[in-house]
Amino acid sequence: MLLPPRVTRLLGALRLHAPSFRSLSLSRRAWRLVSQIALFLVLFPPLLQWTIAYLVGGDVRLLPEDLQGAKNLLIVTAHPDDECLFFAPSILGVLDRNRGVHGSLISISTGNNYGIGDLRKTELVGSCTALQIDPARCLALDHPDLQDNPTKWWDTTLLQSVVQEYIDKWNIDAIITFDEGGVSGHINHRAVSAAVRELVSSSPPSSKTPVAYMVVTTSLWRKYTFLGDLPLTALRFTWRILAALFYPARVGATETTSAFATSRALVANSWHRYRETREAFRNHNSQYTWDRHLYMVVSRYVWFNDLKKILPSAAAAPETGSAP
Repeated sequence: MLLPPRVTRLLGALRLHAPSFRSLSLSRRAWRLVSQIALFLVLFPPLLQWTIAYLVGGDVRLLPEDLQGAKNLLIVTAHPDDECLFFAPSILGVLDRNRGVHGSLISISTGNNYGIGDLRKTELVGSCTALQIDPARCLALDHPDLQDNPTKWWDTTLLQSVVQEYIDKWNIDAIITFDEGGVSGHINHRAVSAAVRELVSSSPPSSKTPVAYMVVTTSLWRKYTFLGDLPLTALRFTWRILAALFYPARVGATETTSAFATSRALVANSWHRYRETREAFRNHNSQYTWDRHLYMVVSRYVWFNDLKKILPSAAAAPETGSAP
């Protein structure tokens, strides 16, 4: 059967351009796939944050029993404002879930590097109040050999004696502080970490030395990714998150935890606790610059913390420091 010339020409044109049509179809499918992946990457971190903050955050596999069951918690920082820039999810996560705990904080210095130490001491008290820490147990110390200095490594032996004084004074049974990276790399932060690690790791198991956890330092690009870093951070907690969703374990159910589970913690701010974090930082009016305002939105440390426990059996050699 012969086709009209016009139809024949149309069919010929379609055959000629068939590869282009197939390429266009593949491009559309690829675009849909990319769009779906992008949508998942945008929605998954907030969903994970919500799950940890509201559904499983009180499970002992994510927030260990020795923090949730503490009677007297001590936060050890280097400068006023460290508590809300780096530790707020941990502070509020513990204090909100344990109404029997007494929150305490010592800032080793007054942050007097620019001569406003007295003002920053006052600001710290307001911040502690917003973070549910007893103002009577919220102190910025002013030891002449432990002054705010971004180029000086603090004497860790002296630091240990200072920390031990408040452990004894307030009957502290749990500590939260910096890890060896100091979150920001500040030399004073790292000295505080070294002192607490030496104090805890060198104590015999039979002593009354409190348990201690350190907020984990990440690389710079991970630090400022808002919630984007949460899925990567949560990878090591995957089985615990799933177990907490289907088989919840609250304080007292220690048979459901393991030594590994209790050596790590993951805690996320709810929306209410995030607002408390911002309220705490508003009290540090002398530090409230435009970049800090941005920090309070994009930094992972105001949304969630992952912590690791200082193990007494892993005694570390004393460190010496230099300016980063």
